[in-house]
Amino acid sequence: FFTLTVSRHGRHYALGRGLKMQNLTEIENMAIGGIGGIVEVSIMQSTNYWKNAKQQGLPFTIDPRITYRGFFSNCVNFVSCTVWQFTANGLVKKYMTGGSTRELTPSEQIGSALFAGGTSAVLCSPLELIMIQQQRKGGSLLGAAHGITKSGFSNWGRGFWMTCAREGVYTGGYLGVTPVIRSALQEKFPQWNEDGCRAIGSIFGGLFACYLSHPCDTLKTCLQGDIEGKKFSSHVSAIKTLYKEGGIASFYRGSPWRLFRQIAGIFILDKIRTNLSPVLFPHRF
Repeated sequence: FFTLTVSRHGRHYALGRGLKMQNLTEIENMAIGGIGGIVEVSIMQSTNYWKNAKQQGLPFTIDPRITYRGFFSNCVNFVSCTVWQFTANGLVKKYMTGGSTRELTPSEQIGSALFAGGTSAVLCSPLELIMIQQQRKGGSLLGAAHGITKSGFSNWGRGFWMTCAREGVYTGGYLGVTPVIRSALQEKFPQWNEDGCRAIGSIFGGLFACYLSHPCDTLKTCLQGDIEGKKFSSHVSAIKTLYKEGGIASFYRGSPWRLFRQIAGIFILDKIRTNLSPVLFPHRF
């Protein structure tokens, strides 16, 4: 239905639906974000492990008993952060428009997404710390949390500012760059299939999100994986150690896995956001 309608009506449908998406309430945005987060993590969990393992120099494995370590904490992390990002993004958009029904400019759309992502680090950073500790050492979510606290309560702040930067850019990709490109392509080429436009937008959004933020992600992962501070005691020491090991390339370890996950994840989230919203909340459309 959506693809056929786009092919027939092009610009008016793409812009009309974009305006109506802005009418979703905070609760409705939270529901869509939660569903999207669960689906994304369930499909892409292994790529997250492979990326983290590469960054920390751990061996590669396809054993799901290992790659799905920390799955529950990652679900909690991704769902709560996606809910936060969808909700904050919606609130900022409403603030920008002053309650009017005008279409956001591309810069406003990307700016609101950057803000939503950066603030979500309050949830994302400690939850990812638990997941990374589980991936390295095994055990339960509560066991990992106890181990982090036992090593020093300040460990809960490890990698926080790097998470802020990474999440801001990542969210700018999937809630900003991707829909901006998708809408522009649907407007310019109304005969194109919607998922084709979404795929192109996801690739560019993924490239934007991955390569601008990956050095921050590598620093965060190394700091959170080494809570004892044996190798990475601080941000400065982590930068010096990584650069000494392999120059600039060290900061991009695991980036192919992260790029693959982000392109696929951005496609999944944008697909769910645009196609599931009218099904769950038809009164808004």
